[in-house]
Amino acid sequence: MSWRDVAHKDIHDASRSLTLWGLFGFLSLLFIGYAVAYAYSGDETFVGFVAGIVAIVDPVLPVLGILLGYRAISDERNDGSLLLSMSLPQSRTELLVGKALGRTIVLLVPTLLGLSIAGLYAALRYGTKGVIAYPWFLFATVLYGASFVAVAVALSASTTNDRRITLGAVGAYVLMAVLWRRLISFGVAFLHRFDLSLGTPDWALFLQLAEPGESYARLLRAGFDIDRASRYAVDGVPMFVDWWAALVLLLIWIAVPLAAGYRRFGSSDL
Repeated sequence: MSWRDVAHKDIHDASRSLTLWGLFGFLSLLFIGYAVAYAYSGDETFVGFVAGIVAIVDPVLPVLGILLGYRAISDERNDGSLLLSMSLPQSRTELLVGKALGRTIVLLVPTLLGLSIAGLYAALRYGTKGVIAYPWFLFATVLYGASFVAVAVALSASTTNDRRITLGAVGAYVLMAVLWRRLISFGVAFLHRFDLSLGTPDWALFLQLAEPGESYARLLRAGFDIDRASRYAVDGVPMFVDWWAALVLLLIWIAVPLAAGYRRFGSSDL
């Protein structure tokens, strides 16, 4: 089996269960429902719709990504099916990559379908100004969702202990989606002896951008004039907090956790 076969099996299993259909129904209802409800906001513009739907995607996608990925490998190791799977001509690298890709597709297909339908409705209802950048929003969403799936799958590959996996999944979400910026801000305040008038140094600005949600917001800022990531887009900021840096950081969030997970998975017993 190649990594393509592993990914195909994951997608096929999801299509036979309620997971994929449940996700599609939930996300479609969420996104299309917002597109319809946005008419009552008073600001009936397409860019305003994008700014609003991003506020939904931003907290929802990390939770779904971690939930879909954090037991992708550990469950099969615990029930013995992984040992049977590895008896086929496939490497652990192919298994890890296939699992990450399969779970990412399971998450992003219903997400992109829901967002596409909602975007089409919004363009017809609120005008087409800014609609040309909508594919960029979908692309940024793909990277954002994939980064959380990659972290969760890597965690699943690193251990078989249920408690560690659960605590790791919760910890990954809290760190990556909740505490990251607060910890950087506290560190800067502590180093400056809580003199907030000194502002944010360039190195702290980059560390803040390294949060997946901040990188996601910076990419969106490159396509839409929305009230997000404005601190990285003003005059005088260093070039290493531009949109391309956010793109690289999200790719790092995908590649590095998988490499770390493989290091543990590759040397462990099945």
